[in-house]
Amino acid sequence: MKRAVPVLSVLAVGGALLLSGCQSNTHSCVNGKCHVTVSGAGQTVEVNDVDVTVSQISSGGMTVSAAGSAPATIANGESSQVGPVTIRVTSIDGQKVKFDLE
Repeated sequence: MKRAVPVLSVLAVGGALLLSGCQSNTHSCVNGKCHVTVSGAGQTVEVNDVDVTVSQISSGGMTVSAAGSAPATIANGESSQVGPVTIRVTSIDGQKVKFDLE
């Protein structure tokens, strides 16, 4: 005897698997200082007309470049000049990094 698996259950599990691997980013700026959140490495976000590329996120920090600069690794709680901007990493949680950009 064959038993049908409910289609909605299969779709829900498939959707959850897709969502767990998603990349996303958000940012907000006030008076030239921007707060940026990036979930998942390997993406570029445009902040104040500067392309910022986060190429790696680890517990030790993130590797980032800005406006075509050489990549720089910045530890959590540290800041560095990267291309035309200063970036300060404010928190890292798994593959989610938050940083300020000026």
